[in-house]
Amino acid sequence: MKNILKTCFVLISLISYSCITTQGADGKKGENGKESAQIIDSKEMIEKGFIKGTLSINKSKDCSYILTVEKYADKLDPINIQDFFKTDDMPEKVWVKYSNLRMNSRCKEARPVSIQEISNRTD
Repeated sequence: MKNILKTCFVLISLISYSCITTQGADGKKGENGKESAQIIDSKEMIEKGFIKGTLSINKSKDCSYILTVEKYADKLDPINIQDFFKTDDMPEKVWVKYSNLRMNSRCKEARPVSIQEISNRTD
């Protein structure tokens, strides 16, 4: 009976020790807490399927915003961008999930896409 209790105690203590969060992979804190938080945030967003993008204003009235995706260096025309942001507070750097559209392009330099999810990016 004592052996079973000792074994259970050892197992519970090992499990609880493994559940304690660490400060980093090497056990050290980073110099700047924001930098490490941004790196973790970037990894999380990439794991969730988001891609880094940059929004810019286009002079054409047909496609007023151009989304440049860093992963592919591709220029996209987000047709439903107003569903997510008001024109006054449009961010420049974003995390985005999008799907391609099979429709005629509204502007010459970008292909049309539909945004599925989008959020601000701080880096």
